[in-house]
Amino acid sequence: MTAGEAAEPHGSPLGRYDPDGTDGLHEVRLLNVPVRLLVAGREHHDDVMREFAMLALAEDADAEHTPKRLLELVDVLGRRYAAAAARPDAEVDAAMARGETSIDLTYHVPDHVQAAADELSALMSEADEFCRERRLLSLARPALVVRFSQWYLDEFRRQIAGEPPRPWDGPLDL
Repeated sequence: MTAGEAAEPHGSPLGRYDPDGTDGLHEVRLLNVPVRLLVAGREHHDDVMREFAMLALAEDADAEHTPKRLLELVDVLGRRYAAAAARPDAEVDAAMARGETSIDLTYHVPDHVQAAADELSALMSEADEFCRERRLLSLARPALVVRFSQWYLDEFRRQIAGEPPRPWDGPLDL
């Protein structure tokens, strides 16, 4: 999408972490979103989710040698959030196919997205720690992807609280 074009608003990009809700809707505008970083973060998230889903299916998980918090995350991420939920990826995928480096996105989200953003941030940080400890096959997110994810989720928190959008000011690629 080129600068100045109105973005078509979408529902929550938090997908499975944001259950349907009917509380007040807020417009959240994400400006100068780096397409490749967003896709890298999305792919990492999906890899980790697949790994947790596989761990959840393993009935013979060795609870004696598996950290309790990892087992809890398997339950939350591998069972509770295992089902895929709609995520408005088409616009980002189209921008990637066109070779665009950044895109502006607009979402209409309910108040409770703030709690979903907090939960997602905490869960992914814990998953990163287990990746660094080599308790998962996936690698931890690169520092730039973590920084981008924090900005991305913070924009939802900030704008729902009534603050104006802040464009991404970091690198546009890994």
